[in-house]
Amino acid sequence: MAIAKIKKIEIIGLQQDKEKILASLQKLGIVELIDLQAQPGQAPPPQRMPGEINLSEIEDAISYLATINEKSGFLEGIFALKPWVVERQLNEVVENFDYLGLLKELSLLRNDLKTLYQHKERLTQERHLFSPWHNLNLPLDQIHSTQNCGILLGVLSSRDYANLSEDYQKENINLFCEVIQQDNANTYLAMIYLKEEFERLEGVLKNHHFNFITLSRHQGKVKDRLLEINRQVLVLDDQIQDAKEKIAKLSKESFKLMLFYDYLSNIRKIQEADKNLVGQQYTFNLSGWIREKDVKLLEKKFSARFKDLALFISEPGLETDIPVILENKPLIQPFEFITKIYGMPKYNELDPTPYLAPFFFLYFGLCVSDVGYGLILAFLFWFLPKKLKAGPQGQKIARLGLYCAISTVIIGALTGSWFGNSLDLLSEAHKIFLPLKDFKDSLVLLDPLKEPTKLLGIALSFGIIQVWFGNIVAAIGNIKNKRYLDILQDQVPIFMLLFGLTGLGLIFLKLIDNARLNLFKYAAILGGIALIATQGRSEKGVGAKLFYGIYNLYNALSGYLSDILSYSRLWALGLVTGVMASTINLIAVQFSQILPSVIPFINKLIFVKIVISGFILIIIFVSGHAVSLLMNLLGAFVHPLRLQFVEFFSKFFKSGGSSFKPFKVETKYINIG
Repeated sequence: MAIAKIKKIEIIGLQQDKEKILASLQKLGIVELIDLQAQPGQAPPPQRMPGEINLSEIEDAISYLATINEKSGFLEGIFALKPWVVERQLNEVVENFDYLGLLKELSLLRNDLKTLYQHKERLTQERHLFSPWHNLNLPLDQIHSTQNCGILLGVLSSRDYANLSEDYQKENINLFCEVIQQDNANTYLAMIYLKEEFERLEGVLKNHHFNFITLSRHQGKVKDRLLEINRQVLVLDDQIQDAKEKIAKLSKESFKLMLFYDYLSNIRKIQEADKNLVGQQYTFNLSGWIREKDVKLLEKKFSARFKDLALFISEPGLETDIPVILENKPLIQPFEFITKIYGMPKYNELDPTPYLAPFFFLYFGLCVSDVGYGLILAFLFWFLPKKLKAGPQGQKIARLGLYCAISTVIIGALTGSWFGNSLDLLSEAHKIFLPLKDFKDSLVLLDPLKEPTKLLGIALSFGIIQVWFGNIVAAIGNIKNKRYLDILQDQVPIFMLLFGLTGLGLIFLKLIDNARLNLFKYAAILGGIALIATQGRSEKGVGAKLFYGIYNLYNALSGYLSDILSYSRLWALGLVTGVMASTINLIAVQFSQILPSVIPFINKLIFVKIVISGFILIIIFVSGHAVSLLMNLLGAFVHPLRLQFVEFFSKFFKSGGSSFKPFKVETKYINIG
């Protein structure tokens, strides 16, 4: 019903037309190609394969230039919007843009810039090394040993300097020591010593953790070298700025580079598809899958353009890998997102999307159940797609969010939650808000805070309904595939068991009288016996059949109870939303009254007190409800999702199908319209 019918397509064409045929198929985007090279017994095609296109260099250039361009807006940065380009504009760029020349120029500039930065970094490190020695008057090219004397530079802790002087004097070492610079942390020293006393001097210096420093040789003093370094850094800064300006000019061509990337990436897809075909000297074979309703479009396009081409359309055979396309009414399409999270159905099975849609819609609203939160969601999911120009998939997700927002508003109105009890508090503050409270009260059918048991009963009732419905859907699937015996052996026994157990439960809860006790009791017994007799039918041996029959009966009994109890999470989440929202309102009101009162003299300034109180009230109200909304959204998505996947899908649905992946034009940076 909701899975599109698929046909198998085979094309035999001339080698000389192969590239044009593949390009036409890619442009249409309605055929999924089958890799014929993976089929057993197929030999590789004899013709020479096209050369590979290396896209990594272009992608790297685009990424680099993106760091040069002006930053995009917040939303654009998050959602990485693709600009729309008409095909004529794309063709003009492909014909006139020398992307190889740009890549070469950019590569040279990047290498130059890298070299300049490395040179600047070396100079910066050298300046950092030389700076403490700016008072050294000895020329750098004269800092070397003579025949009898040596010279060394070094640094030690200022706390150790006094002790160092005492120690080398005790050792009777002949030494000239000059303090070049000293601060609270370190002392920088220049020492001239006799070479014959170096070993004793070295021992003393090591005891005081003396660090030896070596300055590179240059003409002139340290001050002169520092001036030269600063001059060179300024020159390098100019050169770096010049290189950046040249790259910035190239960055204006990044959009064209994006166009060329997407164009070449689709050329590569044609090359890859070419490799997967089977061909002879003059002809080639192509196989694929196509949606039944697209067959006429394909025949029309190809019959008009390719005369020497044979096109064969057939029903799928016994293949198990037939791709799946979900095909639902526009109202249901957004819920396909839920199905795809779990996995695609097999081609001959049912699409669960139409069956889960109403339940997910209701459950989301039950979990959030607040009109204010629903209106915020409705605005966001209406505004963002327009602002961000979302694609088809983004539009579907936005519509799903809008549906969930509508459900939240409806159930929030029925349970009387408008940002919690905010309307009640406003009506207590001033009678002008009484009409709003009266309007809110007129819509309420159930107050979860006053009648939590009723809400729990509603949640569990949904569980009973959906568990029953899951088995009904399983029967529908068996009817579709003409597995009538499976209905008698699987669905009929479970229906009898569920009917009996449900009736007995209602009698136990005194919701119905005892008059039908025997009907429900015998229905449950017969259903249990039928399950024992049928659920082990695939096993060999009487003992194994009996064991698996009893085991499946146990699973049915325990599973029915646990599945229904799982729906209590809807009650818990719906209750928590109202409690959290009301608590936030209470905190906002209390703090807005308490905090201004602790400020000295504020009670004498009535207007200022009102402004401060209002400000505190708004801050706590907005921030508190924002956090509450985010927390509730997470639970409202995850838990209804779990109820579909575990409690509902387990009754009839098994994934394992593969999504239909047409050979089509795909882009990374642009949208072609």
